[in-house]
Amino acid sequence: MWASVNPLDALSANPLTAALKCVAREGLFRAIKVVVSTAVDTSFDLRYGTDTLRRVEMNALNFESQHKEHATFYQATQAGPLRKIIRKLDLPKDGVFVDLGSGKGRVLLIAAQCGFEKIVGVEFSAELCDIARENVKVFRRKTHVTSRIDVVESDVANYPIERDQRVFFMYNPFDELVMNRLLANLRGSVRQFPRKIWLIYNTPKYGEVIGNSGLFRACQELEISGSLLSVYNT
Repeated sequence: MWASVNPLDALSANPLTAALKCVAREGLFRAIKVVVSTAVDTSFDLRYGTDTLRRVEMNALNFESQHKEHATFYQATQAGPLRKIIRKLDLPKDGVFVDLGSGKGRVLLIAAQCGFEKIVGVEFSAELCDIARENVKVFRRKTHVTSRIDVVESDVANYPIERDQRVFFMYNPFDELVMNRLLANLRGSVRQFPRKIWLIYNTPKYGEVIGNSGLFRACQELEISGSLLSVYNT
């Protein structure tokens, strides 16, 4: 990942070494926020009985796609920062929330907790889709959320954006090539079905590509508990 530390990386490293690296890179105050956020976040699967935390490399997944080499590894989005940013923004909860590159589905579960009526996860790995669907079932039994949650096996570059989809999320899931395809699809959908849309981009490595697209009129950059997020809207 790029300029920020992902707190969940610390789980696979020596805790003392990870803490020292975090302080060196981020400064003491931010490092403390990162550590606290990580401690809270690691309890997500324990609390709900889900399987969302473990990082997965693309080459460990058995599937073929022309864009597989353009994808990054799966890593869980931090629950706390995502909940905070959704609460902070005035998002249409009756519009469909879409996670682009949804992996094991943690973001879908959080969106349901935050009140979205319909949620869609788009993921091109069948293996990750199966894990996400199981996580949805387990999560429903624990929380009794009533949101409709669909996991769609599809390459984001080829996924047709529907007219009722208004809030989009992604956690640095792919490179510039796929990003440009996504932006073209979003632009086409907004032209065909005029509406306001939001794009929440966690760890915005290719934020400049989005900014230069001319699709969005505003961008808000936020740092929440060590997570860097950009929020774009039309």
